[in-house]
Amino acid sequence: MILFQIDSEWRERLEAARLGDFSSLISFHDGKCLSKHPRGKTYRWALPCGQQVFIKQDFYTKKIVVLRDLLRLRRPEPNTEKERQRMELAASHGFRVAKVIAYGQERGFLGIPSRAVMVTLPVPGKPLDVFLQEGPEPARAQQAIVNAEATLTRLQDEGLDWKVDCKPEHFFIDDDLSVSLIDVERLADRHQPLPQDYRDMQFRRFRSLLPTEANHR
Repeated sequence: MILFQIDSEWRERLEAARLGDFSSLISFHDGKCLSKHPRGKTYRWALPCGQQVFIKQDFYTKKIVVLRDLLRLRRPEPNTEKERQRMELAASHGFRVAKVIAYGQERGFLGIPSRAVMVTLPVPGKPLDVFLQEGPEPARAQQAIVNAEATLTRLQDEGLDWKVDCKPEHFFIDDDLSVSLIDVERLADRHQPLPQDYRDMQFRRFRSLLPTEANHR
């Protein structure tokens, strides 16, 4: 069984690129391959209209992942679907994340997930570490860090645990220094503010990964 959704605003453009269904997306192999491993690939590609998109493919879902979900009485999902749900969670709390324009999965015997795919638009800006390494004016560099840290604080206040993924490379800084988040697949909703010692650990990790010359603490 194949489950597939496509944003109505993007249907025509994806179909013009012959990427309007699950089969074409899961078999896609063009553009720049950003990551490659036995479980899947991620590509960056330009649609005929010129819009850049990211195509993330899961070629299978690990049995241990399925078993873990079943033991926790959760519906087993492939990785891309879990990531999409975390993006939706972050967006529901007002955080800026990539827009998903198509996604789907294939489920086999007893509804066990196997292959999956997701198409997103890029978030604006560039990773915080790259932004800082490019040598912006000190005031802009400082404000970018402040904005990223304020975003992390708000995640913590709202009980959204990003674990150790709260790295500068996952905070994208736009021209106006606004912040978007990427790689939120491990984001978890704890439904209450995170404890102070855990919050401190996340900030230590974030600051330890800032470019040395930009670390303001």
